[in-house]
Amino acid sequence: MAYELWSQDVFSRGELSPFMYARATVNEYSNGLKQAQNVLTYPIGAAGKRFGTLFQSILNFTNPQGMYFQTFQYLNQCVYQLVFYNSNIDIYLEGILIANVSTSLNDTQVFNISSTVLGVIFRVAGIGFKPYDLTRSASSPNGITTTSPTTISLTSAITAGLVVPITFTAVTSLPITSPQVILGVTYFAKNINTSDIEVYATAHDAKFGLNKFGIVTGGVSASVVFENTWTFAHSVFTNVPVYDFNGTITSYDALTFTPSAVVGSGVTITVSGSGYALLDSSYVGGAFIGAGGTSRITAVASATSFTVSVEMPFDSTDPIQGSLTLLAEPAWSDKRGWPQVCSSYQNRALFANTPSLPNGFYASVINDYPNFGDLTSDDDDAISWYPTSNNVNFIKFIVPYRSITVHTNTGIYSSPLSDLVAITPSNFTLQLQDSTPADVLYPVAIDNQVLVLSGNDAHQMLWDGINNAYTSNIVSIINEQTIRDPVDETPFLALHRAGSRFVFIINANGSMAIYQTLISENVSGFTSAIMEQSYGNAGFLQSASSSDGRAWFVVQRQIAEAASPLTISAISPGATAMEATSAAFSTTQPTAVIFTTSGSLPTSSPQITTEQYYWVVGIVGDAFNVFVLQEDAAAWIADGYPANPETAIFWATLGSDSQVVPWTLNTIFTLEELTHDTFLDCAVYYNGTPVNTVDTGILFNAQNVKMVGDGFGFDGIGGNNGVAFVAHGVYTDVSVAYIGFPINTIMEPMPLSMSNGSSPKNTTLTKPKHIRTIRFMFNNTIGGTINGVPISLLPFSLANIGEPPFPARGVFELSVMKGWDDFNNPSYVIEHSEPFNIQLLGVFYSVDI
Repeated sequence: MAYELWSQDVFSRGELSPFMYARATVNEYSNGLKQAQNVLTYPIGAAGKRFGTLFQSILNFTNPQGMYFQTFQYLNQCVYQLVFYNSNIDIYLEGILIANVSTSLNDTQVFNISSTVLGVIFRVAGIGFKPYDLTRSASSPNGITTTSPTTISLTSAITAGLVVPITFTAVTSLPITSPQVILGVTYFAKNINTSDIEVYATAHDAKFGLNKFGIVTGGVSASVVFENTWTFAHSVFTNVPVYDFNGTITSYDALTFTPSAVVGSGVTITVSGSGYALLDSSYVGGAFIGAGGTSRITAVASATSFTVSVEMPFDSTDPIQGSLTLLAEPAWSDKRGWPQVCSSYQNRALFANTPSLPNGFYASVINDYPNFGDLTSDDDDAISWYPTSNNVNFIKFIVPYRSITVHTNTGIYSSPLSDLVAITPSNFTLQLQDSTPADVLYPVAIDNQVLVLSGNDAHQMLWDGINNAYTSNIVSIINEQTIRDPVDETPFLALHRAGSRFVFIINANGSMAIYQTLISENVSGFTSAIMEQSYGNAGFLQSASSSDGRAWFVVQRQIAEAASPLTISAISPGATAMEATSAAFSTTQPTAVIFTTSGSLPTSSPQITTEQYYWVVGIVGDAFNVFVLQEDAAAWIADGYPANPETAIFWATLGSDSQVVPWTLNTIFTLEELTHDTFLDCAVYYNGTPVNTVDTGILFNAQNVKMVGDGFGFDGIGGNNGVAFVAHGVYTDVSVAYIGFPINTIMEPMPLSMSNGSSPKNTTLTKPKHIRTIRFMFNNTIGGTINGVPISLLPFSLANIGEPPFPARGVFELSVMKGWDDFNNPSYVIEHSEPFNIQLLGVFYSVDI
């Protein structure tokens, strides 16, 4: 019998697929976890609790299949969160709804939006509409009347509670402030009421009241200009690309085209000869090219006469043989359809995929986003291209990265890779890089790669600088169970966390696969993230991020709301059944209720009150059982509904004039921001005068929540739109607090596998071993359990009563001594649901072999 020490101290491969459990001889086995729920790994190998989310707002839409969510980085000023839904765009700043814009887009069009940012323009394209631009402009100046040391009063009424960008103007002199405001610089107003504002440098400072500007004077004839007028209008194009849609079905050989002049903006082209009468008004904006000349069609008088504006002169006014000409329509129009995909690259606006030309790709003139005229080929002119392969091609996505990657139904194409110069009409091409088609999600560029989801597979398109090409590699194979029917993906650069590059992949079931990548350190793995509630369900819907290391999620949640009271009509004395008029409670899920009365409550054991939630399960018809605890009600259902369950409330007398009020579940959609300030989901933040109850709105009624108050952890149940901080039965005042849903973190190491001898193929995975002890090393950790045993890292002498817990580093040892058949014994499961962090550095074994 040999005594061995063995360790696992790298978890960067994340949660491994069940198919990996027997592959103990590969590196991934020893660098991954059997389960990693709500976990983020660190490039250095550790594993810890994932981020929390901070509640921002309840959103207005009702159909999750008709919503599009994205961020809008507005220059260097701020990041807006945009929520598109049926006929509306809601515009949020720091989670505050600051504007709404009406649109004509329906659910299907919204759900399939493609978007890009062009400076101060947020452009969208999609199915069945001409592209739109969302733009911001200034309102009329609002005169400054009076000031206080911290506020400015305005002449015209404003909307209270908003955080809005502003600039200052003055006929004579600007206000004197500390720090001093400057003309042409954007600041942010926090609207204290309908007339007064505070001034801040950033939107974040304005929301939280940080670094408020001091106001000395209001200036002379000075005004505040609110930059919060939004317009959603069709994109304006000075020129569009052209295409000969009739060239394959029409012969121009029998026709001649005679220009009335060789140059000019009103040159008439006369058509002669017998043939196809094809000219109509749809050709306006198209092109006529021939005899050395290039011109754009400006009017069509008849089938035999049209007017052009000459861009390159014709050789002469002699008739031009039809077979030597190009007669083209606009490639985009109401007749032929508009681009459905948009992007941007190298100061060019990009479009692709019209209903008539699904493989069409278009790039604008450099620094001239409305101009897609492709009649000339100077280096800065517009580009048109139509990639083809051995099949029908249609463009689904454009992803700008080291090059332009164009993703079609047959594979991935790229613009030129062999040089570092800008793309031009003369050097542009789209070459097939890989036959992996993107599925339904927009690929993302991150960490020297483009990540492409094709079905449930995640592919790396790696940039190979030596060969000037992209190479494909499937990266999800060892974590295949984490991606299931993905519906959204977002890149995220966690600037506060060294070496962290993530992609959030949201699945149809509301879970999220978090892909972490750091190619230079060979870090590549997936973990799963889920949202949970004690009552009802919650799940991720969509996500978006910004370049400053922030991310937001749209979350679908079920919340409890009071329904109409039901009159209690009967009880079963000495038994558990109660009846109420038209009750019909669910027989498969517990329902939260409260009791009310204008007379006397029924007497019961234990005695019910009007001050807490109870849980009921329907029996048949209007009859139901009542439980004090939700888990008791759920257990009764799981046990098969035994008669008179011991954990149910027993009734003695009916009482009088009493009602039971169901708190039924209703679906809402919330905007929540990623945060590392707290390890709670949908957390409500409070910072103010010490209180023992924090108003949380409707979020937590009948829900079990976790809280942090002034550094201490609390458990609570929401009620009356608030949550009380209670310690040992005593209401406790707190001044800084977070209240939210717990994040249930689970980390389970892979079964112990020790290599034997020099060959990497030798392993003790299934060989009987006797594990004497396991030592778990933690960092920055408060709380948690291992197989139900509380994790204790500090000696009792260091646990100072009355002081908040502080994150600890240390080793927690379990003496196992379970015999030799360790492979069949339960694994060692680390669980953590406290509103604090946990970081696992390594697992160290003492083993007899």
